[in-house]
Amino acid sequence: MSRSNRPIALLLLAAALGACSGDKSVRGSGTIEMDETDLASQVGGRVVRMNVEEGDHVNAGDTVAVLDRGEIAAELASQLAQAQRAQSQAKDQAQGARPAEVLVARAQLAAAAADRRLAEAQYARIAKLAATQAVSQSDLDRARATRDAAAAHEKAASEQARLLEDGYRRMQVDAAKQGATAAMAQLAGARSRAGELVMIAPRDGVVLLKNFERGELVNPGLPVITIGSPDSLWMRVYVAAPLLSQLHRGEPVAVRPIGAKKEYAGRVIQIATQAEFTPRAALTEEEQANLVFAVKIKLAPTNGELKAGLPADAHFGRLPR
Repeated sequence: MSRSNRPIALLLLAAALGACSGDKSVRGSGTIEMDETDLASQVGGRVVRMNVEEGDHVNAGDTVAVLDRGEIAAELASQLAQAQRAQSQAKDQAQGARPAEVLVARAQLAAAAADRRLAEAQYARIAKLAATQAVSQSDLDRARATRDAAAAHEKAASEQARLLEDGYRRMQVDAAKQGATAAMAQLAGARSRAGELVMIAPRDGVVLLKNFERGELVNPGLPVITIGSPDSLWMRVYVAAPLLSQLHRGEPVAVRPIGAKKEYAGRVIQIATQAEFTPRAALTEEEQANLVFAVKIKLAPTNGELKAGLPADAHFGRLPR
């Protein structure tokens, strides 16, 4: 029997059983499934440690495997150093000049002022001598140039001292802060990539598959470990179109594995909006009866009593007996 016809066959079998027993409740059959989680790495690497075996129980937060990739570790160290440097520069810009630098600038300003006064005095003396033609015109020009240079030097020293006393410009401080923010973002990215090398269990469960061994190379995106949750069981059954109006999300379901005497509680969590396995246009009553819709049932925790892969019958609209 093909896979596409199996749900219909199960549905017809369930309907026949219901007719024989006189039970008018909606029924369906399916296979119990388990929620599975594949643990994969976005960057890949070589397996250097594997902490679990198939069948082991793990708790959320457990380290199940560790990968190694040299360039990721080197990048993290580099980004950490750059972030620390950028933060130091931003802090230095925000604090402004150190007191010692301000004192040096003031001393340089005082020296420049003294040079300017000396140059002015020398120019005044030479200008008097030039008036009596005791010195040449070139001596007068040289004294004037020395005076002007000393005045310019004093002005530059004064501006430098003022800048140090007022602190760095706002735009310089903002640029340094933005540089530190960018460096921290790059560090966060490097840490995220490094974190991909450590495989952490996201939930409690059982190791279903261990796809790699220690020393093997894992490509990015390939599952390293598959974890299943025994307390997250569900099943999907197929219900005929004429019976679909009797079902509602959240209603109780009694599930009995084939051959078992005990029923287990479940509830409807999803009803498909599109039919399956039949023509799109079902015109006759006979075709409408063959039209089926998938219904997903979530089972209550069973403390390990039920296993994935068990075929089971579902009785909608009632609690387990």
